[in-house]
Amino acid sequence: MYESIIFKDRKKLSPRYIPKEISHREKQIDLLVRTFLDIKDDPDNFPLTILQIIGPAGIGKTSTVIKFSDILENELRKNKINIKIVYINLKLQGGNKYAIYKYLLSCIAPELPAQGLSAEEMLRQMLDYLIINNMYSIVILDEIDYLIKISKEIGIIYDLTRLNEFDPSKKCNVKGVIFIARSTEFYEKLDEAELSSMGRAYIEFPNYTIQQTSEILIRRSKDAFQEKVIGTDIIDWIAKIIVSPVVNGDIRYALDLLSYAGNMAESEGTERVLLDHVKKINSQIYNGITDDDINEFSNAQIFVLLGIIKGLKIKNRDYIDLKEIRMQSLEISQKYNVKKLDVEDILDDLATRKIIKIISLKKISLISSSIENLEKTLIKKIDSNFDSK
Repeated sequence: MYESIIFKDRKKLSPRYIPKEISHREKQIDLLVRTFLDIKDDPDNFPLTILQIIGPAGIGKTSTVIKFSDILENELRKNKINIKIVYINLKLQGGNKYAIYKYLLSCIAPELPAQGLSAEEMLRQMLDYLIINNMYSIVILDEIDYLIKISKEIGIIYDLTRLNEFDPSKKCNVKGVIFIARSTEFYEKLDEAELSSMGRAYIEFPNYTIQQTSEILIRRSKDAFQEKVIGTDIIDWIAKIIVSPVVNGDIRYALDLLSYAGNMAESEGTERVLLDHVKKINSQIYNGITDDDINEFSNAQIFVLLGIIKGLKIKNRDYIDLKEIRMQSLEISQKYNVKKLDVEDILDDLATRKIIKIISLKKISLISSSIENLEKTLIKKIDSNFDSK
């Protein structure tokens, strides 16, 4: 059986991997656990509690809430309290209430049919199911700022922060709703009632310091690489890149660098990852778009991005107008037998994700330093998507 001389377990570099110990987020985990731990004493009288978690991408928000969920579930089960903590990534589960509530219902009551029910009816079914089965729940909604910016029906915040008012004659067995966002900019889209229900207080996740970043990367490297494969020079260099304003503390970018540099070292047959490998990978992959972003892109989003890149190359400038993007995107999509694209909606979405910048309808630019590498990656991704059909 093939054994890598570079990697011990490359999965440990995946952004999806949750380490057993979450470094430098102990305070936040402890605060979350303490907020809800009193459920064990008197769950029926524990009030619906609304929390917000705010902080930039890649600084441990998701890992923290998943770790908190494991700790709290274990503590409550010791007291024979049946609790279900549901984590929902709103980027992945749809941009409307119906899709989100259907997913929520399927997590809590998978045996209940959702077909034919309205979004509000699904919430009622969920609340009744929890009472009938003597269950309790906490709902965690990640990327709420993304949903609010792209969605025209923002009533989800009003609904979920007032679950205890759906039927005042019944108790509410949802004990917490936690919203996760990258910043508080989405407040501007909310009305006064929603802001009042949600509140303006939040748990802040600050960027890691350079020392904390180094410690996190050393731990991940020990889990992922064979001994003596990663030197301190590499950790130090990557840590400086990560804390720079350009990357803004995103640990996931550091994991991409380590993973791809390890692949390069392996393909070249070297016994160690060299700093030159990391620098070369950094120059290739930094384009403002992470692997996570690319994996989440729909085919339509990829068509539009490829249309932007093609237009930029044809015009040989740093920006392009909407008409050109529409023309190039549709031309590319038709090669894959896709006849219709909602280009404007997709552009708004990409701008919200900070993938592109819209100065005006005549000045739309790609936030990228290497469109050649991005283009190759996107073509490979779209070809793979259609080959698998």
